[in-house]
Amino acid sequence: MILIKEKLIFYTDKIKMEFRIITYNIFGARLTNGRELARSLKKYNPDFIGLQEVDRNTKRSKFRDVVQEMAQELGYHYHYFQKTMDFDKGEFGIAFISKYDVKNIYIHQLPGKSKEKRQVLAARLNTSKFKKKILVVNTHLDNSLDNKNEELDDLFAAIEGFKGDVKFLCGDFNLLPTTEYYAKIRKDWNDSYFQGRDLENKKNSENRELETARIDYVMAKKGTDYKVKKSFYINDDSRDWTKLSDHLPYMAILEVE
Repeated sequence: MILIKEKLIFYTDKIKMEFRIITYNIFGARLTNGRELARSLKKYNPDFIGLQEVDRNTKRSKFRDVVQEMAQELGYHYHYFQKTMDFDKGEFGIAFISKYDVKNIYIHQLPGKSKEKRQVLAARLNTSKFKKKILVVNTHLDNSLDNKNEELDDLFAAIEGFKGDVKFLCGDFNLLPTTEYYAKIRKDWNDSYFQGRDLENKKNSENRELETARIDYVMAKKGTDYKVKKSFYINDDSRDWTKLSDHLPYMAILEVE
């Protein structure tokens, strides 16, 4: 409390709440099933999970709805699957699972010539836990670099049209941090990998390098009011993670007003 010219002025700190994002390429769940995938993540208490390479009612996944299985196991009621192509008598695509109600879902198809029609799937959350309106964007970019600049420009333009006070971008980008395309993304987006602290409570900038091979990301739009508490690949001793997918889940624990 500060007294200035006989007027009382009160200053209060902004209260920020934890928001936990996991991005996970689940390899079509061909090595396991949706329930086991969800069990592996449950103790990390995610608020939002962005999924890539998702099977829905395919022969190889035994005609299961993998996302629905995961959501049921987690006890979450909000999930959405977006098809990128027909596959194996079913569908293949990307998806999200949310602990919170979703106010808006945005879908956008990226340019490209491959059989798989790359998609952008975004969710604007509807919860009173956060003062700010949170938008989380999930995507799986093409593994071809032939039209990467066009793909990225289209992605950024699409996100600009999505409503949200705080915007996060997650997914399998199919590009390494040492590429010019990663540098292009970083012009407007912060990489959570280099912010906050890791599980050993070290500053990420002290023990992480740009040359580390990785293609799974959680990023935040620059100018956004947030903080990264921790960011890490989930690879604990609870199981053999290589028997679930060819990717590890990546998690960012953020603080948002």
